[in-house]
Amino acid sequence: MENIIFCSSPFQVMVAREVVQTITEDFIGIYLKMSNDARQTFYAERMKEFCKEVIVLEGKTVLNDIQEVLKGRSICNLYLASLDNPVALSIFKPSTMSLYTFDDGSTSIVPYSMYTQENERDIPYTNFTLRQVMSLSNRHFTVFEDCLLFPKEKQVFLKLHLEPGNFQRAKNGKKIRVFLGQFLGSLFYQEDLEITQKLTAKILDEQKIDYYYPHPRVPLNPYQDKLKETIFCFEEEIYFLLEEYEFVEVHGFYSTSLLMVKNIEGVSVHGYRTFLTTHESNVFAKRGVPYQNVSQSDTPVDIVMPVYNGAETISQTIDSVLNQTHQAFRLLIVDDGSTDNTEEICKPYLVDERIQYIRESHKGISETLNHGVSLSQTKYVARQDADDVWMPWHLDFLLQKLEKNPQLDLIGARVVAEEDAIIDKIKRNPSHHLSGEKLWLELAYRNVFNHSTVIFKRSAYDEAGGYDAKCDGFEDWHLWSRMVTKDNALVLNIVTTYYRLSERYKRGMTFRARLARSRGLRLEDVLK
Repeated sequence: MENIIFCSSPFQVMVAREVVQTITEDFIGIYLKMSNDARQTFYAERMKEFCKEVIVLEGKTVLNDIQEVLKGRSICNLYLASLDNPVALSIFKPSTMSLYTFDDGSTSIVPYSMYTQENERDIPYTNFTLRQVMSLSNRHFTVFEDCLLFPKEKQVFLKLHLEPGNFQRAKNGKKIRVFLGQFLGSLFYQEDLEITQKLTAKILDEQKIDYYYPHPRVPLNPYQDKLKETIFCFEEEIYFLLEEYEFVEVHGFYSTSLLMVKNIEGVSVHGYRTFLTTHESNVFAKRGVPYQNVSQSDTPVDIVMPVYNGAETISQTIDSVLNQTHQAFRLLIVDDGSTDNTEEICKPYLVDERIQYIRESHKGISETLNHGVSLSQTKYVARQDADDVWMPWHLDFLLQKLEKNPQLDLIGARVVAEEDAIIDKIKRNPSHHLSGEKLWLELAYRNVFNHSTVIFKRSAYDEAGGYDAKCDGFEDWHLWSRMVTKDNALVLNIVTTYYRLSERYKRGMTFRARLARSRGLRLEDVLK
């Protein structure tokens, strides 16, 4: 009866070694090469250090190959890290075999990962769903004390032993900065490759990085002179650096390596939060990897936020602005004569020079908005209400679309009610955006833009004449109707804002009447 341990990445090999040493039984190792780089070959070979036999699979026939090489063998236990790997699961027979799992990387600690989302999905070429595979695992071996994939009673904690026995730490005061390459987003989106390249190059420049370690499966080489090739995982490579440099700064987006090396003497870790990785960066920050925001664009944007008696909600709204991955902004809070303590709530925020508080006598929403926009100094102006909450990617994502599509004068996105499920991870939908003639026609019957999601060109606003004070209550719809043509506007089918319905409902019939009126108007009524 044989034990099989199945790996498909160098990190999995390092964890597999600890698993085998814990079990103290003989294992057959199987390594599935996902790419033809030297590191994959090196770690497949290293499985021989703890397995009595190693089988390497590669190419388009792996599903047939694994059946052939295991023909006639009696397998009792299968150990795997990639919970949805169809090649490994093609040999798993629950009636005669036991399943054990181990870490695949940071997916073990990130709440919204490929193993926690859509776990009812079928695994190709098998009869299993992801949920079934996870339920069949007898034990999960993990190097993370806060593994989320399995209940604690199923977990076996392992300590990675990576420091070489002959390690000699440098004591020379020398320092080096390195960056760990990583692909951001999804391989299904071609633009994500461009985004990854752009943000990586930006960090290499701004942080004066000395060495750039490319990701083994997605090599992005923005600067050949900084490129550092190695066959070792960075968790092991770090010790070679520490023999030459006393201090190593390790920079990256959310590589598992940041977690693995952060407690090594002489090492400091630095994460970067992008609009695509807000969730992962937040998870890593809680585990000791601090981050700074990095945006695709350095274009400044002025944000106009009118407020009237918004003391109960404005603090959370301001916090959501400060939490943007795009930090090149100025927030103009225009108080329309509030009679509550809105001003006192705002005062502590004014230590940030990007935030300005302007108090006016009560004039109504349209005049307040016009005054705010008149104070703007940027090409693009964003709108935010004092009782709504932006998601961290709002400015970054919409500005990216505006700058890639210069014909656009106006852009918006979707909102969700605060009572809905709230997560901190962007969910993109490549289809069903609203634009062109369809948007232009639909605007005649309903306000297709949610005010708190809108960013517009200041020049288009000026040309349209701004907000009309006679249209308070549907001032935004009226303005959009004058700004929008058949090719200059876009509403993204992506949620970027939490719309605080619960607070609005407290306003009672005033809000309901305004909403009903705005939805009932025709375009010819709006333009009167």
